[in-house]
Amino acid sequence: MGLYSSDAPDPPNVAGANEAGVWADARTLGVRKLIANAAKFGKKIDLVVPSFDASGNKTGEEKVTYDFSGFSDADATRADLEFAAESADKMAATMLDVQKKYGKEFIQQRMEELKAADPTGYEVRQMLGEAAKEDLALGSQLSPEMRNQVEQQERAAQAARGNIYGSAPAAAEAMAVGDAGFRMRQQRLANAASFLSGTTPVSQFGQISGAQGGASPFNPVGIQSGLTLNPNAGAQGQQFAMNTYNQQMNYAANQQPIGMQLLGMGAGILGSAAGGYFEGKGYASGKCHVAREVFGSDNPEWVMFFEWKELKAPAWFRKLYNRYSEVVAEFISNKPKLKNVIRSWMRRKIA
Repeated sequence: MGLYSSDAPDPPNVAGANEAGVWADARTLGVRKLIANAAKFGKKIDLVVPSFDASGNKTGEEKVTYDFSGFSDADATRADLEFAAESADKMAATMLDVQKKYGKEFIQQRMEELKAADPTGYEVRQMLGEAAKEDLALGSQLSPEMRNQVEQQERAAQAARGNIYGSAPAAAEAMAVGDAGFRMRQQRLANAASFLSGTTPVSQFGQISGAQGGASPFNPVGIQSGLTLNPNAGAQGQQFAMNTYNQQMNYAANQQPIGMQLLGMGAGILGSAAGGYFEGKGYASGKCHVAREVFGSDNPEWVMFFEWKELKAPAWFRKLYNRYSEVVAEFISNKPKLKNVIRSWMRRKIA
């Protein structure tokens, strides 16, 4: 399509391109796997690959050697492992140093954040923790008040049964006190476990931003991945082609009419001037009858052909054209197919 042509560019065959892409992928699978295997394990392979021009047309074949020795995927993995082993001690030591230096300060900051977020809840949990700790320290020991209650209850029970003489009441009383102490210890252990499994300040670390990484967060930076091949390069190339086609269509639809109008005005002026000039010189070809017939009098392409004919065309052609132009133009005036053929030939001359 020329810059000022009224013909739209040929639309791409999307369905055909899709099908061709599928079969091209299937046909090249073996070659791609050979290259991928060589790239993975550091092998050297020789292939015969097609060559293409800028328009994507196949122009021939060429021999290509792929040698991935020393920079294969296996080599990169091996280097990564060596680097990880080399840096492991340093990373661990650095992490430990950071935690020793800032760990307590991070914990203190988290505690302050918990206080600010829920002061009442924080105070209650502290009190519960202290109470559970003190209670747990007593073990199976009963407080004087509780011991007195157990003894009085057991004595009342023995008296009600008439067992008030001998050592039996004393033994029963001792057993009752011991059993109460054991049960109290179990209750204290349960209370402490319940507190630890609840929402303690330590268990709330996960709810505070930054606490998930531990008391002192440490995030070492590893080696970043380098440039890699793009698996979507083919699809993107097809998309680029479609974008180019769409731009051409938009230009033809939006910009061409403005250029045509401007050039049409210039062509009218130039045509009148050229016609008057050549008629003044005695040439009957000043109006270039055939070109005006096939292009239209408002299309500047007839002026471009007129210039080619007068300045660049062979002398014998110019002589014949000037002599028979008007007769030929009248002959083809009602023959659109013949005019299409002549128009295409003229456009090739002025391209």
